Amino acid sequence: MNPSGRGPNDPWFRLGTLDVGTTVLITILSVAAMLFGAGAMRTPLSDVFVLDPEAILHGEVWRIVTWPFAYPNGVGFWPLLTIVMFWYFGKDLEEHLLGRVRMLQFVASVTLLFAIVAVAIDAIVGNGTAVVRDSGLSTVELVILLAWIAEWPQRRFLFNIPAWVFGSVILALSLIQYLQYGVWWMALYLVVGLVLSTIAARSLGMLSEHHALPKIHLPHRQKRGGTARHQHGPRARRSHRHPSQGPTVVAGPWQGSAASAESPDEARMNALLEKIHESGQASLSSAEQKELLALRDRLRRR
Repeated sequence: MNPSGRGPNDPWFRLGTLDVGTTVLITILSVAAMLFGAGAMRTPLSDVFVLDPEAILHGEVWRIVTWPFAYPNGVGFWPLLTIVMFWYFGKDLEEHLLGRVRMLQFVASVTLLFAIVAVAIDAIVGNGTAVVRDSGLSTVELVILLAWIAEWPQRRFLFNIPAWVFGSVILALSLIQYLQYGVWWMALYLVVGLVLSTIAARSLGMLSEHHALPKIHLPHRQKRGGTARHQHGPRARRSHRHPSQGPTVVAGPWQGSAASAESPDEARMNALLEKIHESGQASLSSAEQKELLALRDRLRRR
């Protein structure tokens, strides 16, 4: 196991030649959880991670974060397909838009928001029949898929179908299925969860072209060295002068060796990623997007 770099698009760690970012890590954990569910079938352990609002209200709070990894029925074709789809679309979002940290924040936000919605519905309308239960990556995967489609609505699926058409059909079928069987509370759970997840996505810099969507302005942690890092090296510092005199960079004897720590490729990639972080993916021109991919591939081969 090798440690990763510290760039936003670097993996958390590496297993041999496998880069383990957020999407790959969740995929590995999901497969392991499915195998655990297969071994624990027909025992109390098989149900211990499922999103169960009643159990949460009675103190089993770990279910708020464990339900995407609950597979009480063990291995199955559809759960396995869901994991594969999560990996495919999640990896694309992580590598080309979010990076490992914001991808983790997005998945964690979706997990927590849907759990909160489930508990709220159960507390308000739960009467022994209106029970919201969820397990596995199916709901999280649907959110990831819809987020991917919202970012690139004109991409093509099978039979040259635009992504936005495919997403609309999938969402409509999910809602119709719930209503068809009379479980309206599950339809409410899905709709409210999607609305809150959309706000979370917008707040993390996604859906930047959809200006009408609400977002929460999250505080951004200032990188060490601030903007001086990109201009004068990682350890350059600004002196404290009167505002009218303007900022001055004070260089120490260490600066010559420290400045070489960041290559031109790394500096350019950091600048592009900072632009995405501040203004969203849409702020990059097509040339800059191609440049970002080329820089990422070149740095990974180093």
